[in-house]
Amino acid sequence: MRKKIFLAVETTCDETSVALLEGRKIIRNLVYSQIPLHSAYKGVVPEVASRAHSDKIGALTAKALKGVKKIDGVVFSRGPGLLGSLLVGRMASQTVSGYLGVPLVGVNHLEGHLLACEIEKGEIKDKFRFPLIALIVSGGHSELWLARGYGEYELLGSTRDDAAGEAFDKVAKLMDLGYPGGPEVERLAALPGGEKIVLPVPNVLNSLEFSFSGLKTAVAYFIRDAGKLGKARKIGLARSFQEAVVESLFIKTASALEKYGVKQLAVCGGVSANGFLRKYLKEKLGEKTQLLFPEKKYCMDNAAMIGACGFRRFEKGKFRNEIKVDSDLGIRSWGMGQGRG
Repeated sequence: MRKKIFLAVETTCDETSVALLEGRKIIRNLVYSQIPLHSAYKGVVPEVASRAHSDKIGALTAKALKGVKKIDGVVFSRGPGLLGSLLVGRMASQTVSGYLGVPLVGVNHLEGHLLACEIEKGEIKDKFRFPLIALIVSGGHSELWLARGYGEYELLGSTRDDAAGEAFDKVAKLMDLGYPGGPEVERLAALPGGEKIVLPVPNVLNSLEFSFSGLKTAVAYFIRDAGKLGKARKIGLARSFQEAVVESLFIKTASALEKYGVKQLAVCGGVSANGFLRKYLKEKLGEKTQLLFPEKKYCMDNAAMIGACGFRRFEKGKFRNEIKVDSDLGIRSWGMGQGRG
């Protein structure tokens, strides 16, 4: 039986990505990063992002499809994300679908991050043992899900304010570090020495929700009162901030694992590339819980993870025209709208 071949498109924020999949195998995964465009602003500028997607999506799509005579469908990120960026991906996908006369389906960007945990050496594996807990940590999201199966998700808790990745970027900006901020804070925190600094660990009581705005404010007040930051103080501040974020993520994740009696944890999203987070969770949870992380190149936004969503729909016979773009709160099952922009 011929394996299904399909195109996947990702344009939710500041990466333009197009992938080609044949069954479980990722044939091509092309990514254009906009980091150089946004570095001057130390943050993503939505108008700049959407224009860059418009400039790059055509060439990437043509390159992904080069030499391909037939595809069976197109899958794209319908949300959550920046609305202008989402619209570029949708229109490009809709154009290819209409021209080739193949089904088009929009999938949830956050489900893509989760399913990235099953990509290994360019191929989609069957790693999940449902039910499992998913910790999604990225620039725009800090969420805990209970996953009962592919397309069967329940949102357990999210952030009340800043996401973890957003807090990393904002603190990096306060400390006058480079962009993107997460890797810069991690690099600084790993340096030897450093002043001992104590920051509060965020903990929203009696819930599985997160909150990082207070921690960010504590850093801002520390910098205000400290005056000029020397190297030792910068190292200590970066380390204390990173430890507080990771400890907060651990507290809620451990509570979710215990509450639902789940033995598998999938950690995904851009912040899941953080080495300290990976090490800390393995040390704290590794004996009783099977931990899954994406390969680091699949932690950031990419079309291969969107292709993994498409593959699971093909597998279940659920691949059909479904092009709604949305940014509603909550993700529960396929066909419902999802996530938070």
